[in-house]
Amino acid sequence: MNILMAQGHEDMSVWEEAWSIFIDPAHIMAELGWTIIQDVILVWLLYGTLWKKVILPRLHDKFDKEHAIVHHDDESTHGDAQGHDHKH
Repeated sequence: MNILMAQGHEDMSVWEEAWSIFIDPAHIMAELGWTIIQDVILVWLLYGTLWKKVILPRLHDKFDKEHAIVHHDDESTHGDAQGHDHKH
């Protein structure tokens, strides 16, 4: 067991107690667990799904309409698979 953890909290300075928490294996595992949960929820779910699949396409469409931008995504009417309208 950590020497600093064996002491009572009232005998420890703020820095000693902070260090004991910082090096505590249970605290480290808890922090890693919460980090993984938050990364999955915030990064993967909200950014990866909500932002990229819902919000960004709507903003893109709105921007295209405001600026009269037309995308030529249909390969059958505009050249080969690489988007070229001519043969090499």
